[in-house]
Formats: sequence, structure tokens, C-alpha cells
Amino acid sequence: MEKLPDYSSKRFLIADDEPFMLGLIERMLKECKATQIVKVADGATALKAIRDDLSQVDCIISDCNMKPVNGLQLLQGVRFGINPRIPRDQAFVMVTGHGDTEVVKSALMLDVNGYLVKPVALDKLVQTLERVFAKPLEAKDPEYYRALKLAKVHTLDAPLQPGQEAQKKPSAWVIMGNSAQRKDAAALRAKIKDFSVTHATRDGEAEVKIKNRRECDLAELKDGMVLAEDVFAEEGQILLRHGTTLTAGMISRLRELAVETDTRNFVWIGELAK
Repeated sequence: MEKLPDYSSKRFLIADDEPFMLGLIERMLKECKATQIVKVADGATALKAIRDDLSQVDCIISDCNMKPVNGLQLLQGVRFGINPRIPRDQAFVMVTGHGDTEVVKSALMLDVNGYLVKPVALDKLVQTLERVFAKPLEAKDPEYYRALKLAKVHTLDAPLQPGQEAQKKPSAWVIMGNSAQRKDAAALRAKIKDFSVTHATRDGEAEVKIKNRRECDLAELKDGMVLAEDVFAEEGQILLRHGTTLTAGMISRLRELAVETDTRNFVWIGELAK
């Protein structure tokens, strides 16, 4: 992207229960000179934050998968006017995971202004926000939004159904934590880009179902293990997609990058569900 927009006059609210994602989107907004940024961990807190703070926001950027109030419920509340301090035509960007097609359909019925698919990259964030700010919404009647039946938002820590196994919500494994301050940042970015181009080959494939998820230290990874969660860089590049069967070469390069960066030393692995 040649030139980033200036959001110094804009006020944003970011809602996400993952501290990493909150920090990632905040850093991207700050690259666009945004200074007025409120961060909250779920939809209920988002509503309260705007109720308690007399200042309105120019845009809400919300993850969908949150508890106790998820992103769809937050958007629905905004659209039918649950909080009089929030305009029903409030600019709203939804952040979803890969394969959340039903969630996206519900968000579109709720007249979401834009949506982003994880991992969020700076250029995609800016392109989405520019479209949102350029095209204000004309909200429908409140009862239209209130009556909509929303798609079920699946959470890994949701109540289990009979026969389901307990799952822990994964934490993202990210390359290049705090790397912007490094003297060799350019060389490191080049290595990461090369890794992504070489190994992130699953984009656009059908959703892969994974069972028996668990954390695995990098030192314990073995040829043939299957990734249960994406591995990606701080800027949003996918390095390895979930469902990828690890090879010795991939493992070796991951370990090399981990040594050079400030990162967690584990990934999530599992088994392909038949």
C-alpha cells in the first residue's frame, strides 16, 4: 500500500476476547495515526463502554466469536437501538474466521458495513475501513433487525453436546512479536514472506475438521503431525494453514524463525477428522 490514510480524527472501538487480536488491530490503526481507540473483551462490555463514555465512535471493529455477548448479538443490538447512545446506523466491521459463511450471511442481513476474515492484514483493514467510511448506512426499521434469527456462533469452549470432546480455545502462535524494533527487521520480514509463499498452500480449500487438539512445543514436533490452528505472522500473512501435515523441512524452518523472534514456542496440533 503506497500511502496509509490518516485516522487521527477517528474514534474506534475494538471488541475481541483475544488480547493478541486486540493488540494487532490497535497497532494497525495506530499506523494510520489513530489515537482514539477503546478496547473491550466482549459485546456486553462494548455496549457499556459507549454508554458510560459520552463520546460516540466512528467505527466498531468486532470479533464474532466472543462470550457472553458475541459479535452478531452486538451488531443486532446496535441495529435495533438497544443503546440510545449508539446510532443505529453505526459503522460496524465484523471479524470472522475462515469458513464462517453462515455468520457472514447473518451479518449481511444485519447490514454490517464490512467484514474481515482472519488473519487480519493491514491492507485489508484499510481497504475495508475506507469503503465503510465512504458509504454510510441507511438503517431499516428496528423491528426488522430484532426479528432476525442469527446463525449459531461456534465457540470451542461452548457447552458440549453428547459425544463431543472437551476442547480448549486455541491461542494464536505468531511470528515476529515486537520485531519492528529489531535492527534486522527487514531481513526477518523477507524470511517470513519466503516461508509464507513456500508453505501457505491451503488457501481456498474446503474446511478441514480437526479433532484431539493439543498444544505441542516446537521441540516436540515430528514429521507427519497435523496443524490444528493457523500459524501466521503479526502482519497477517499465513505461514501454515490448519490441516497442513508438517514435514521435517517445515518444522526446521519454524524452529529457526522462533529462535530469531520473540514468539511462543508451541503450536496447536491434532488429527484429521474422518
